[in-house]
Amino acid sequence: MTAPPHLVSVALKRGRFELDVALAWQERVSVFFGPSGAGKSTLFEAILGLHPATRSRVRIGGDWLEDSETGRRRPTWQRGLGWVPQEPTLFPHLDVEANLRFARPDAEALERAVEVLELRPLLGRDVRELSGGERQRVAIGRALGSGPRALLLDEPLASLDVTRRANVLRDLIRVRDALELPMLVITHDPDEALLLGERIAVLDAGRVVASGAPADVLWSQAVLPLSEALGLENVLEGRVGPGEERRLVTAGGVRLTLPVATAAGERMSVGVRAEDIVLAVDPPGRISARNVLPARVTRCEPAGDDAFVHLALEPGGERLVAKVTTAAVHKLELRPDTRVHALVKAQAIRRLA
Repeated sequence: MTAPPHLVSVALKRGRFELDVALAWQERVSVFFGPSGAGKSTLFEAILGLHPATRSRVRIGGDWLEDSETGRRRPTWQRGLGWVPQEPTLFPHLDVEANLRFARPDAEALERAVEVLELRPLLGRDVRELSGGERQRVAIGRALGSGPRALLLDEPLASLDVTRRANVLRDLIRVRDALELPMLVITHDPDEALLLGERIAVLDAGRVVASGAPADVLWSQAVLPLSEALGLENVLEGRVGPGEERRLVTAGGVRLTLPVATAAGERMSVGVRAEDIVLAVDPPGRISARNVLPARVTRCEPAGDDAFVHLALEPGGERLVAKVTTAAVHKLELRPDTRVHALVKAQAIRRLA
């Protein structure tokens, strides 16, 4: 059996905090998720080689960067990792282009980064005049311009407001889709994890408590209390239909009426909270909710007085989770394969990217 191209095993102790993580994965884009203080940034520092006394094994893209069992260890500057910290560190005395070219970049990789991130209009700008979102795009472009073997993003959207966060999130999705580059992303935002990740590892108190496909893990009973507290919601992706500037059509054929008009053909990602979804067994009559989505119950998971009802939307089977009371589950006699209608107000839908 072929070994997974990515492997991270790190054990270190810093005062009272102890990090003990062992992961191996095949997927190109991996998200490290958890609350503040879980050890995510410390883990990235170890991957970068900033804790030389740590017991660790690191293989990224099939290349060994460190293996304390064999004594192999590349210094940080030879690891070929493009790192973007939470706060973009740009040189204020240099313009955007000079910042991008500061570390003797790979010319082809830099040109590709400028193209994907649409940085060309910014090249002559003073970095002190850039918005927070523009500064982050430049920082990502500089990391990509070095021609790294992998891109490491540490809470790349944490310092941005809602609008700029959505813009940079779209940039990161473009980078993910346009470049065949391994990406490791730290976040405590479930939406970012669902939109960017192919695999997720959930950290809490320095340990991995769950790993796997993002939607499966974040909605699982083991992780749900944490992910719900951090703002977990349903995420749907699609394009605005031609001639239907207020309607999003997903890949599975679900049609969602949006709260505001947007450009036809535009790709969008939207979020809906589980508690904003109402379930009906019988076809609803004249109601104000603009979205009535046929669905099939796949499972019901009680959580105290509430229950999470997992749905497969029709016709394409896309996942949706509704939060209702356990009394409602019993009254509606909800069980696997029950046909229902999921009601979602247009105003309950918010754009994520």
